[in-house]
Amino acid sequence: REETGGNAIMSAYTYEMVRENSRLPVHFSYVQEPAHTILAHWHEYLEILLIVSGGMTAVIQAETFELSAGDILIINSKDIHMTRTHGDTTSYILLQISARYLQQFFPNFDVLHFGTWIPAGTALEGSTCAPTHYLMEMLDIYQKEEDGYPLLFTARLHDLLYCLYRYDSCWLASDGQKAAHRDILRLTQTMDWVGEHYREPLTLDEAAGNLGLSREYFCRIFKKYTGQTFLEYLNAVRVMRFHDELIYSNDSITNLMAAHGISNYKIFLRTFKKIYGDTPQRMRM
Repeated sequence: REETGGNAIMSAYTYEMVRENSRLPVHFSYVQEPAHTILAHWHEYLEILLIVSGGMTAVIQAETFELSAGDILIINSKDIHMTRTHGDTTSYILLQISARYLQQFFPNFDVLHFGTWIPAGTALEGSTCAPTHYLMEMLDIYQKEEDGYPLLFTARLHDLLYCLYRYDSCWLASDGQKAAHRDILRLTQTMDWVGEHYREPLTLDEAAGNLGLSREYFCRIFKKYTGQTFLEYLNAVRVMRFHDELIYSNDSITNLMAAHGISNYKIFLRTFKKIYGDTPQRMRM
């Protein structure tokens, strides 16, 4: 489980724990990172990203988005999502607002849904406000840290939220939306279960059985909402946990593999190279 704070580059597992900045009611940072994959995960925060340079692929609730400079991505609280940045460096503004904070203004926040993608240069229908402008102003205020900046930053935050609420949101009501919400809650349970037990020899049948679902239905919804099969996701979690220890441990690669539930070297190596672009042996050199 990962906490994010300051300007740190994130690693991702299943449930992401977010920490607000000092003196601000939200987490806010300017992120610059090389090509990097963040596995499917979820959190109880509304997440807003503005791509400043470079590119990003995002899979959110079964939809894939290809983002470039100027695009805004909005990830609703508890949405399952994964992201992958491309090229040498991708820079973006990251804003994460807790459900608890938003419930001050929207008591029924659980059924409030914001639109996911605002392409660069696109005006919100019927609106004269500009979300990009507010986010860039917030970045300028945050970086300058002038006397009283938390007040001005929070004022722009509320301008942004009002703009998105008025012109880029809706209230969930349909049976189809409720069914999707139920499936998503099921998958978050599975992702938490994997995070706790990934070292063990987990199986697809066991994962489906824990939710009382058929193997076929479980496979279908897992792929739909995460962009990966269950086994691809499980292997990626194991590899990323392995990678964390690889960097800081002197233990042998074989021992680290065993400690993280990795038994198939061929699949392990393929997954490792896909995520990190190199072999574990070369990363240790």
